[in-house]
Amino acid sequence: MSELDTAVAVVGLAVRVPGAADAQTFWAMLADGRVSLPAALGGTDSRLLGGQIDRLAEFDAELFGVQPAHAAATDPQHRVLTELVWQALEDAGLDTQRSTDRVGVFVGSGPDTYLHTNVLSDEQVTRSLGHEQIQLGNSRDFLATALSYRLGFTGPSITVQTACSTSLVAVHQAVRSLLTYECDVAIAGGATIHPLAQPEYQYTEGGIVSPDGRCRTFTEGSQGTVPSSGAGVVVLRRATDADRTGAPARALIVGSAVNNDGADRMSMVAPSPHGQAEVIREALETAGLTAADIGLVEAHGTGTTLGDQVELSALSEVYGAADGSCALGAVKPNIGHCDTAAGVIGLIKTVLALEAGVIPPTPSQPGDGPDVQLGSARFFVPRQALPWAEDLPRRGAVSSFGLGGTNAHVLLAATAAAPTDEAPELPGVAVLSAATPDALRDQARRLADWLDGAGARTSTAEVLGTLWHGRRQLRRRWAVALPADETLARDRLRTALADEVAVGGGRYAADEPSTAVLLPGQGVRLAGVGTGVGAADPEFAADLAELRQVVFKAGGPDLRSADGWPTDDPRLLDTAVVQPMLFTLGLAALRLLERRGVRPQVLLGHSVGELTAATHAGVFSLADGAAAVVRRGRLMAEAPSGTMMAIRADETTARELCDGLAIDVSGLNGPDNTVLGGDADAIAELERRCRERSVSATRLATSHAFHSRAMGRAAESFTDFLRTVPLAKPDLRVVSNLTGEELTPDQATDPGYWGRQLRGTVRLDDALGTLLRHGPTAVLGLHRGRTMTDLARQSARRLAVSPLITDLLGVQGQDEAAACEETLAQLWTVGCPVRLTVARPRRRTGLPGYPFAATRHWVDALARESVSVRPATSPDTPENPQLPPAEGGPDDAIPAVVTGVWQRTFGGAPLQPDDNFFALGGTSLQAAHLITVVNDELLLDARLQDLYEHSSLRGFITRIAQIAAERDDEELLRLLDELEAENGSADHE
Repeated sequence: MSELDTAVAVVGLAVRVPGAADAQTFWAMLADGRVSLPAALGGTDSRLLGGQIDRLAEFDAELFGVQPAHAAATDPQHRVLTELVWQALEDAGLDTQRSTDRVGVFVGSGPDTYLHTNVLSDEQVTRSLGHEQIQLGNSRDFLATALSYRLGFTGPSITVQTACSTSLVAVHQAVRSLLTYECDVAIAGGATIHPLAQPEYQYTEGGIVSPDGRCRTFTEGSQGTVPSSGAGVVVLRRATDADRTGAPARALIVGSAVNNDGADRMSMVAPSPHGQAEVIREALETAGLTAADIGLVEAHGTGTTLGDQVELSALSEVYGAADGSCALGAVKPNIGHCDTAAGVIGLIKTVLALEAGVIPPTPSQPGDGPDVQLGSARFFVPRQALPWAEDLPRRGAVSSFGLGGTNAHVLLAATAAAPTDEAPELPGVAVLSAATPDALRDQARRLADWLDGAGARTSTAEVLGTLWHGRRQLRRRWAVALPADETLARDRLRTALADEVAVGGGRYAADEPSTAVLLPGQGVRLAGVGTGVGAADPEFAADLAELRQVVFKAGGPDLRSADGWPTDDPRLLDTAVVQPMLFTLGLAALRLLERRGVRPQVLLGHSVGELTAATHAGVFSLADGAAAVVRRGRLMAEAPSGTMMAIRADETTARELCDGLAIDVSGLNGPDNTVLGGDADAIAELERRCRERSVSATRLATSHAFHSRAMGRAAESFTDFLRTVPLAKPDLRVVSNLTGEELTPDQATDPGYWGRQLRGTVRLDDALGTLLRHGPTAVLGLHRGRTMTDLARQSARRLAVSPLITDLLGVQGQDEAAACEETLAQLWTVGCPVRLTVARPRRRTGLPGYPFAATRHWVDALARESVSVRPATSPDTPENPQLPPAEGGPDDAIPAVVTGVWQRTFGGAPLQPDDNFFALGGTSLQAAHLITVVNDELLLDARLQDLYEHSSLRGFITRIAQIAAERDDEELLRLLDELEAENGSADHE
């Protein structure tokens, strides 16, 4: 068994401590030996100040689906951990939403001070939200489970509480859960946040806090630590799994142990050298290591005289007698004591040191005494950053000892160097997503800056791989396909990002996306169509070759060389050739879509395109569909020649112009776009009539008058042929050319329908209207050109709908393969489940993280009203125009009371009359409490069902007014009198 078999990889991390809001800044501070405590920064007067973090009061409630009122009433420890877990998963390059991994959560936090000093001091908040809702956001019982709920984790979700050792014990528990296969990914960490902008503390002689605001671990005369806010999270997975998904490991956890001091100490809060030594020994035994294998110990190091002495005694007992040097470090002099988060912060420091190959210093500070006796000649306290010497084992250990006696010790090892093989190849697609348009624009700005700064040397393919595989996909989306050349790709990405920053080009992804497909008929250019995609996509090329072979076996033309036919090749004007070509290209494109994750919900084919659609929908088998298209094309090619003309007129006007002429309405493409067909002489006369009436007319380049009386014999023969072909009900919606409505099962299985479809008017405008009324998220043309999609755009404008309308293969002059990837990328932006061909990154990229909203969500301590539960620009008092008047009369207070209750329940921007309780995120628990508050405010007896059946604000107000109108006020007054009399009160008046 190798070390890797029982090792756990640290694949991601995030930290927020005084002076550093991310791991990169944290490491720079450590390597420079900087102290970020207020006493070291000056300006503290005589007060003793603790350390504080950034974003104490801010939280991105919208990203995590938390209502503003609940965000304000939620303990900042819960909120900070939520954001850190998000950042740590980004660092790990893991999108747990798209993976099948079971994610476990092991976290702990400090006391629920915010609940008692802030939330419960605000009567309005407690009354509006209720005890249960407040506990969900503040009790440590729900710390881990709330994270799992917000982020969709399904593994063990366990809150760990062992005082100062909490977060390192959480790491130990996470390691055990991974190694016993309870979960595939584990998140471990902790947070302690003091809910004051500038926390102060009181020094007591003989206590654990410092008298001068500084922590001086392992120096003579050190008298204590400095309480600080801080939080940290690591993402772990089994080392044997780490290389196949996500970012490479940053370090390996090779052993860990947890124990308790028991009764072998002076008091419950006193440390025990025996207990600490035993936990260190056990960790080494689980790892199969000796003391000499450890080159760095990150100590608990509180800076108290007794604590440091006991810890050094235990370290000396286990590590002191080994050969070689061993550095002793402690992070508390840099940032103070972060209580429950201290252990994981020390772990993160050690991971960063192993990764960098640098031993960071324990900072020297003004007033320091000399280093204490460390207990062993091999120990040293580095006072400046040192390169990890070759003779110093590249392994570290982290200790964390909890008040109460629970001890934890974790052993880490460096990983192999990152691979130096070449980056994945382009082309690819760059994607961004966010919860809001502003966040998307901020992401684009950050990425653009990073590409020109810290990421200038990172390959574009690695960037794309991280963005696609390593980021959760949110509702507001942006994407751009890039060329294969690195320089061109980089330039294109910069330009596209600049456009997004300037104008905001993102789209909202639909919750239930649907795709409609348009399949062209004759009249489109075919030379070279499909060759570009075929060259880039071998599966498309194979599909096309197979379909051409099916057509050939059905007696159709030999299309094997069609890719090389020139534009003026006469075969491209032969109906008997063109229709099978359209059939093969359409089906190959549909297969490409489904292979890439897009299964259309509705199909609309123009003329022969309807047979392609019907074949894909299962009306025809593939062989029978090919045979039908071959026979149809041949019959239409053998029909008498004719001419077609498009005029700018509606159907009625067109028929008037054709009166007395052997001309038929062949197609209706729009309200003023009619296609007519007939013999040459009749069309010439029609042309003259159009000139007389100033009607625009354009002859079409066709050899026949399709969908006219000239196709009568072909239609009859085609009907006879189809009587020999088995027809089935469609398993996808297909829109009929003949009726403009959805193709019915009876029509689909009627040979006569397909004969009439060949001969009759193509009601494309009606068909497009039917297609768009199905509400597709995207409408996709499967050809190179915009003929059908332009008509779809016109129809969409008339119907006032705005789906994404685009063409799979782009337009003439575009690179087909690039256009195809760009189209698929845009389908992804509207929510279609596209599988983009983006290679996984092979190394960690360090891309900028998510730009959390800087919205303040806070309840001020001892205030009578909650503040800043919405952006500062929003009015403090909700204004709700157009609320229905209550039935009790114009002075009735019901609308204002009910609206106020709803507003305080949800917070945020002023609610509107049509806002729905459940669409706002309301739960059954909130519903029950809201009914209680409304009843108390208005002395009513409304029931939960009243809210369920009238869930809009407008509807609920109306319902409450009805209940009030039915109330017996005299009986209510009598009952109040009785209650007051029972209580010995005077008359209620």
